[in-house]
Amino acid sequence: DTMMSTPTVTAVRRLFPKAKLTILGKAVFTDFWKSFPGVDHFIPYEKGLGGFSRNISRLKAGKFDAVLILPTSFSSAFAVFAAEIPSRIGWSGEGRDLFLTTAVSRPHPRQKHLVLEYLELARKGFEASTLPDTTIKLHCAVTNDARRGLKQVWEDTGVHGKTFIALGPGATYGEAKRWPLPYWQSLIKKLLAERNESLLILGGMEEEVYLKPLIEGLAAKDSKRLHLLAGRTNPMILAAMLSRCKILVTNDTGPMHVAAAVGTPVVALFGSTSPTWTRPFGIGHEVIYHQVECSPCFQRTCPIGYICLNKISVGEVFAAVQKKLKKPQRIKPEKVPLNF
Repeated sequence: DTMMSTPTVTAVRRLFPKAKLTILGKAVFTDFWKSFPGVDHFIPYEKGLGGFSRNISRLKAGKFDAVLILPTSFSSAFAVFAAEIPSRIGWSGEGRDLFLTTAVSRPHPRQKHLVLEYLELARKGFEASTLPDTTIKLHCAVTNDARRGLKQVWEDTGVHGKTFIALGPGATYGEAKRWPLPYWQSLIKKLLAERNESLLILGGMEEEVYLKPLIEGLAAKDSKRLHLLAGRTNPMILAAMLSRCKILVTNDTGPMHVAAAVGTPVVALFGSTSPTWTRPFGIGHEVIYHQVECSPCFQRTCPIGYICLNKISVGEVFAAVQKKLKKPQRIKPEKVPLNF
C-alpha cells in the first residue's frame, strides 16, 4: 500500500506546491518517507490504545488544514476527526461518513488498480478537474545509506556474484497467495541449471522457517548461488537489493511493488487475489494468472485445493523469466486519462 500510494503523494504535492506535506504511516517506513521528494515531515503511526492517543496528539500539534485518508478503516477516519483537522477527505462507508467533511463514494472495489483508486480519491476529494500529470509511476529512492546497508547484508550472508535474480516464494497474507513450494523448488533447480545468476530468496523474518526447505538438499556448487535472505532487510535495503536484480519472480507480495517502484521487471504469480487490483504497476511486467470459476476470491486459505495456483506450471514461469531476460529493460510509467 505504501508503494502504491506514492503517485498520489506526488499528485497532492503538485496540486498544492506551497503546502507543508506530512505523512502519517508505519514507523518501518520512516526512512522511506523522509527521502521522498516533496514530503516535509513524517509522523510514525503507533498501535494500541496509548499509541492511538499519541497519534491524535501529534496530529493536533501539526495544526493541519486538510488530511487525505487513504485507508478505508473506521479508526483512520476517527483519528483525524478527534484531531480536529478542519478538512477530512476519505472514502465513504464503513460508518466513517460522520467523521469526514468530504466523503467520496468509492468505486466498485477491486475493479481498477489500487494506484488509480488512490488517485481518484485525491482528485475528487480536492475537487481537481484533472490530475496534475497523466504519466504515472511508483517511486522509491535508493539512498546511499541503503546501498551501504545492502553491502553489509551481503557480506553477512555470503552473497557473491555480479548478476542476480530475486525470488518471492512467501506471502504473509496466507496460503492462497503462495505458489506451492515444490513448484518453487523445481523452478530454482531450472534456474541454477540453465542460468548463471545468483538467486536471492526474499521474505519476512516470520517466513524463514517456511522458506528454508528451498535451500536444502542442493549440491555445494549450486548452494553457493542460492541465498535465503528472509528477515535480513528493511524497506530501503530491500529497494537497493531489488534495484540490483535483473528480475523478481514472486507471488502477490509487498516486494513486488518495491521492485516496480525501483524499475525492476516482475514476473508475478497470482492465485486468490486480482491482478486488476494489485498487479505490479508499470509497463514491462509479466502476470501469470489462471482464473477459475471462484477466482478472485480474496481468501487466505482454499477449501478446494488451490486450483488457481496449481494451474501455474514451472515451465510457463521459467519461459516468462527467459523471455524477460532475453530483452532486458527497465519498467516504464503508465498513462492514465486526466479525469478518469
